[in-house]
Amino acid sequence: MLREVLRARGWRYSCGPCHGVYDEDTDKSTFYIKEFEACLRGKTPKELFGKDGVQEDGYRLQALKLPRHALWMIGRLPYRVPGTARDQCRDREDFVQLVLEHGQGLPGKPGNYRIAKFPGTERILFKTNFSKAFKDKPWYPKTFILPEDRPSFLREVRVQQKSLWIGKPRNDYGGAGICVWKATDPGLRRAVTETKSSRSIVQQYIANPLLIGGYKFHMRIHLVITNLSPLEAFIQENGQCLFATKPYRMSSGTLGAHFDPPVHVTNMGLNATPENKDNFLKEKPVIGKGQQIRVRQLMAHLASLDPTFDKAMIWQQILDISMDTAEYISRSIRRRYKVMPDRHFEIFGMDLMLDKKLKVWMCEVNTDPGLGYPDKEVLGSPNPDYKKELTACEETLHDLFSLLGLDAGLAQTQGSLRHWFKLERRALPPKADKP
Repeated sequence: MLREVLRARGWRYSCGPCHGVYDEDTDKSTFYIKEFEACLRGKTPKELFGKDGVQEDGYRLQALKLPRHALWMIGRLPYRVPGTARDQCRDREDFVQLVLEHGQGLPGKPGNYRIAKFPGTERILFKTNFSKAFKDKPWYPKTFILPEDRPSFLREVRVQQKSLWIGKPRNDYGGAGICVWKATDPGLRRAVTETKSSRSIVQQYIANPLLIGGYKFHMRIHLVITNLSPLEAFIQENGQCLFATKPYRMSSGTLGAHFDPPVHVTNMGLNATPENKDNFLKEKPVIGKGQQIRVRQLMAHLASLDPTFDKAMIWQQILDISMDTAEYISRSIRRRYKVMPDRHFEIFGMDLMLDKKLKVWMCEVNTDPGLGYPDKEVLGSPNPDYKKELTACEETLHDLFSLLGLDAGLAQTQGSLRHWFKLERRALPPKADKP
């Protein structure tokens, strides 16, 4: 999808920052990143690495010419680099680190060369790190990090016996490993006591979510950070709503040992399953078939139910949460790295919930929010959300390039700056005098 969007905007697209090979048998990629490093530094591989350093895996490194302008849409990926990490394939961000290290020597203005990634953001957004940063925020549910907070959590559930809790193991995507328990469920105590992972959390469950057509949902809102100091960050005005596909209920038959993900969890991976196929594909009130609508549709629906509905109240909450999140990400990056202005940017996916009182809650923030072609088929049937997701992803990419302004000199028919809110810290109201 990225290739088609860039071409539609008049760009030349290349998939070769350096030589790379893909092994179909092992499903692993290898990148010869020394070519990229030499290109950034204006040298040939032989000049930089010597005669003996230009041969890797029987391949001779080639000299690459640095273009006058470049946009590197490369982030953290699983791949192998010859001669490193015991030749294993693992998640790496070498391209980002090389731009960070050698970007100051690139010619022209910093914005002439940009990479779509800041260093270290995956670790910054680990559930454990994120939870520590926002434990006192009113928009973040009460959270305990395991195993370090185990004693205090067990005390909490002894006191709050009517509370509900959701366990989120490690830093998996797609809702993997999630479960919801009542505080009195022996399974909760057992899960908390037995966990050995240092990246697990247990969090107070938002048991009174706003329902649409009887179904629970979360909003996916995109946050873009374009600079760190001073901080420049933006929120896309539209977004997606992703729904659970069974009507929401809090009966014991959907919790604990009988946990029913399509009732409580909105991720596609736990809803588009063979055993839940009929629920996923059936027509649902407001939602239709599948599990997606756009945020604009949500706002229009809420306005149709209540003439006093104020969408600005919801958006202001989103903007406040986003500002806190962007400041945390920026502060964490600057603590470890020296990043040039206009050299990096990154888009994040924020997952937010609304409760019945229209309070916005943060669930999590993800890197690499999946802006690619959706599957045309789901469970052997046409994907009812295909066109919705295709349109949403294309709009986000066009809006992103309009925001960056890298092709502002070309006439464009898609994407708009009007689709972005610029984040700014609101001034606090003056304190009232004490009587």
